Amino acid sequence: MISSSNSISRSRNGKYRRRRPARNKRLTGWGLAVLVGTFVCGYWGEPEALAEELSGIVPLRLALLPFADEAGFQGKWDLALDVPNLLGEHLARRAALSIVPMDSVEIALSVGNLHRQADLTRALSLGQGLEVDLVLTGEVKSFGVRRFSAGDPNLVGYKSYRTQIEIADVQLIRVATGEIVETFAVVRDSVERPFALDLFGRPRQQDREFRELFEVEFGSQQFYELPFGRLVDEALAELGARIASVLVERPPLDLGDGEGTVLGVDAQEVYLNIGSEHRVEHGDLLSIYRNDTRIAVVEVRQIIGSRLCKAWIVEKAGEVESGDRIGQRLSRKKNIDGD
Repeated sequence: MISSSNSISRSRNGKYRRRRPARNKRLTGWGLAVLVGTFVCGYWGEPEALAEELSGIVPLRLALLPFADEAGFQGKWDLALDVPNLLGEHLARRAALSIVPMDSVEIALSVGNLHRQADLTRALSLGQGLEVDLVLTGEVKSFGVRRFSAGDPNLVGYKSYRTQIEIADVQLIRVATGEIVETFAVVRDSVERPFALDLFGRPRQQDREFRELFEVEFGSQQFYELPFGRLVDEALAELGARIASVLVERPPLDLGDGEGTVLGVDAQEVYLNIGSEHRVEHGDLLSIYRNDTRIAVVEVRQIIGSRLCKAWIVEKAGEVESGDRIGQRLSRKKNIDGD
């Protein structure tokens, strides 16, 4: 038999380390008693509580698909891409969401030979190909500034400017189930009427800003220096906040007395006695408790009925068993941001 003073062992984190040579010592008396007591308590005691900051929680992946462009803007902007791209920048500032770059979406569209304005079936196909949790579609109905003139522009005239932004039918679609989670819209409509008349065709500040709309690059610093650019940014920031709120700031579950327990466990799958009746939804993160100690976090994968759903264990500090209690849904923002 070949023996060696060194050996290799595998640690908990999966890395290999070299053991030091064992010392030739014997455990007697109190040393042996402490070792046995530690083993018994560690094996038969309560499960270790799960940490407050969970490493297994990942952001929701969201792909914004090109919007339908019905605005008829005459400039060089590509609103079908520019608007969702800017909206994605606002959403990307929230750590609970991971936004797929528009370049990747465009590649998926070309590879799949799909039209830009995808219907629900094609949107779901794109979402599956991009391996995302949700996709977002929408329509740009109005986008720009209209100028109205009266009188002779070379002598005495009058101009007014109307700014219109309308982004409608913004649908947030869950890829796994095909359901439309919610539909959004945002509107901005304002009219600027100068009090003075234009004399001898002299251009006003509004005239110069109006012309710049046809020259400035969408989303550039110069774009945001224009009143219209600031209004666009404000509208998309509001829309992004509402979308993120639906995904991240979820209302509490409707759990009554004695409800909310684990029915069964099959490896990583867990069956819970809550469902649509309790306002649980696909993708919800739920804590699992035993004797007021959180031992696991599960993610809902399927709503089977009004009082039944299937979930997947994403993090645990002990084995989940039938009868363990279900806690309220967790906020992805809190667990990812650590706020």
